[in-house]
This record gives sequence, structure tokens and C-alpha cells, in this order.
Amino acid sequence: MALSQDKSEQKIIVHVPINLRKWGGKKVVVGPVGQDLQRLDRHIRKDEKLLKALGRAYRWHKLIETGHYKNAQAISDNENINRSYVLRVMRLMRLSPKVIQSILDGNQPDGFGLSSVEKSFPALWSEQEQLFGF
Repeated sequence: MALSQDKSEQKIIVHVPINLRKWGGKKVVVGPVGQDLQRLDRHIRKDEKLLKALGRAYRWHKLIETGHYKNAQAISDNENINRSYVLRVMRLMRLSPKVIQSILDGNQPDGFGLSSVEKSFPALWSEQEQLFGF
């Protein structure tokens, strides 16, 4: 395309210094100084994927505890969910109360999400809090 001398056809290119980060499976706009621009509108940011997984963990734990299901394999079979996923999600039951409360309040550290707790983590609550940055 040839450049035209007609000013009505000239293009203006504007550079905006922003970054995108993933937060709970969503892309979030981060400002030039690193502040989360969505946080300026909302004081609390909740990770919906993590909250859903935490809810499932408590629900499945209760179903096993009450005898509705015998084990994770029974949950997997009856709810048509992969057994390894059931086991990874139920691992959330071992999180410290401080970590769980932070998740519920939407105050977890940047970068902390479901993938952070799907891998093995320490059983001691103080070690968990230090590992995850709480």
C-alpha cells in the first residue's frame, strides 16, 4: 500500500505500555507500573476456577464422609470425571485455613492459582503458606 499525501488516509500508531497476565484462567491487563488495572475498579479479585475446585473438594469430601460414595473412584465413575482430577482437587482439603480464607476472600498472591496446588505441596500449614507466598 502506497502512502498518500492526503491527511485523511494517514495512520496514527499509538503505543500503550500495558502487559497481559493470566489470573484464574483469564487474561488481565496490567499497567506500566505493574498494578492490575481491573483491581482499580474492584478491590477483591476472586479466582473462579480455584473457588469452583475448592467447592468441589469440600462437596466430594462430604459425600465420602457421609457414605454416599466409597472413594474417589466412585465419584469418578458416578460423576463421569477423570479419577486423577478428582484426587488432585480433593488435595485442596489439605490446604491451611489461612490459604483457604485468602482464596475465598480473593486475596491470594499474584500467580497463585489452581495449577499451584495441583502438584504436591507440604503437609505442614506454615510450609504451605511460605511456599505459596501467603
